[in-house]
This record gives sequence, C-alpha cells and structure tokens, in this order.
Amino acid sequence: MKTISVLFVDDDDELRKALTDGLKEKGFKVIPAESGPVALNILKTFIPDIIITDLRMEPMNGFEFYQNVKKIPDLCNLPFIFLTAINDTLAEKYSKSLGVNSYVIKPIDIDKLALIIKFNLHL
Repeated sequence: MKTISVLFVDDDDELRKALTDGLKEKGFKVIPAESGPVALNILKTFIPDIIITDLRMEPMNGFEFYQNVKKIPDLCNLPFIFLTAINDTLAEKYSKSLGVNSYVIKPIDIDKLALIIKFNLHL
C-alpha cells in the first residue's frame, strides 16, 4: 500500500512537531510547514495526498491558504482538514461552505487524526 503524504501547516512549533512525529509513527509521510507562504512554496515541488492546516496563523490564515491552494489547477482537488482551536459553529459552517473536507477542534488524539485522514482519502 502507498504511503499517505500529508502537508501539515501550523505556526505552533510544539504542536507541529508533536503531530508530525505522531503521524510518522502511524506510517504517514509528513511534510511540516510553519506558515501558509512556506507551505505554498513546498507545494511548488511536492503534492501531498492531503493538507492539514491551522486557521489562526500569520501572515496568511488558514482560510487564505486554502483559497490560494484551490486556485492552483494541479492542487484544487486536494482534500483539506482544518485543525483549529476555533470551536465556533459559524467558522465551521463557513469552512464547509468553502469545501473543506473536515473541521477538527484541537486538541486531538493522534489515533483520531489518523482515522480522519484515512476517512477523507476514502481508505
């Protein structure tokens, strides 16, 4: 079976490292990025199977990052997971209206995150 590749975008260094390490232990290939602009540069040379992004980031928030990725023809169909501390029904509804696959509230158990990734990839 092919290794699932994940681009994980979060400006929280500790969380990014912990979830990157945890997903790698679960067998995923994880490319971490500390911001939307860094992730967009990564996407010029690497196309993951799925993208996980935080919403509250600078200088580009998760919504802006999502919209930038969706403008790129080769990337517009990539599944997206918003992983956020924003526990707000309006933000979740807005995310779903944009086409985001999953809206997940932090903190999250690594086993649950792995299941959500596989679910979104129909595995």
